[in-house]
Amino acid sequence: MKKTLVIMGTHPNGLKTFDWTRTDCDIWMFNEAPTAKKANGELMYPKTDVVFQLHHEAIWKNPKNRNDKDHFQWLTSGKTPTVYMQEQYSDVPKSVRYPIDRVLSLTKNVRLVVNGKEKSFKYFSSSPDFALALVAYIWKQGRKYKRVEVHGIELETESEYQYQKTGFGFWTGYLAALGIELVLYNKIFDAPVYGYEGDVAVTSAQIEQRIADLTQELGDEKDQYSQEAKVLLDSLSGLLRQDISVAIQAELNQITKRSEHAGILNGKIKESQRYLEKARAMEQKAGASVFAMGEFDGTRIAYNKQYLEARQQALMLNAGISPLLKRLLNLKKGSQKRQRVLDEFGAKVAELMNKNMLLLHVAGAIQENQYYIDSLKLSIRSAGGRR
Repeated sequence: MKKTLVIMGTHPNGLKTFDWTRTDCDIWMFNEAPTAKKANGELMYPKTDVVFQLHHEAIWKNPKNRNDKDHFQWLTSGKTPTVYMQEQYSDVPKSVRYPIDRVLSLTKNVRLVVNGKEKSFKYFSSSPDFALALVAYIWKQGRKYKRVEVHGIELETESEYQYQKTGFGFWTGYLAALGIELVLYNKIFDAPVYGYEGDVAVTSAQIEQRIADLTQELGDEKDQYSQEAKVLLDSLSGLLRQDISVAIQAELNQITKRSEHAGILNGKIKESQRYLEKARAMEQKAGASVFAMGEFDGTRIAYNKQYLEARQQALMLNAGISPLLKRLLNLKKGSQKRQRVLDEFGAKVAELMNKNMLLLHVAGAIQENQYYIDSLKLSIRSAGGRR
């Protein structure tokens, strides 16, 4: 056992940050990585002391393994390093059962209460979590690495790795609390300190200028939708005595399309006006207006949820309008029954038009929060470059 441990992932940065001529460290890797090859056939990672293959055996026995079709043959060859697995498998000569029960004892003081039910804390969201936890366990047993380096683990892909960051953060934090020298060659934790860093001054004057620019872009389109909507709704009365449904449906679709640009701009303006009120209040009380990126990001996420809900409601309204129109057209022209259904139809069309405009406004609000997020990121990067 060397004094230094290197936990090596497969992100390309690992090949840049680690010197493979080093002999002062043990190297732990994961899954099929030890047999990965370069284009010229050479091993990508020349040496490995321990490998973690903690997937279900259906995965590592799969002859169509997505990373290495010969992975199972390699495991059974007896030419592997120590392989930590869910069990000690007779057909994998160097397999060792991962001590999951003992590792779980590291967090026996932690309890979860979910929906009123108490549960044990068992949080492992990726293979590196198991490696970090094992370091902690053996450290407590007296086998202490003085230094742990992490290379080639970035967890930067939203779709695949985003949910894994919490577990990685927990177990690296556990090692840090033990006092182990921990060196992370990645950007995972390279972020502003909440409350101390990352908050950026956005003055009311800046927001006012933003609103002025958007208003200028909006121009004469500001009231276009409401005016055209009124004309369309007034025209529905013609359905009482004649069949003009095709023209009305075509106009309804065209109004929404023509108003998309203005609707989104109005949403942006309203959102900036909301932030302007906040900025002015802060300046009045504290002499400055400062915003955290989390506020814009959290608001953007909330608006995304609202957009999906409103879109679903709009789809349901739209689906209900067609059968209602068909029912109307089957009634006698000029009759009281046709008038009653026409009134119901008009109310549904008005509701749909309002929902469509809401969707455009919410889309604008989402884009406006993204604008401020991007602006803050630029300000933070600029400030970092000056330090």
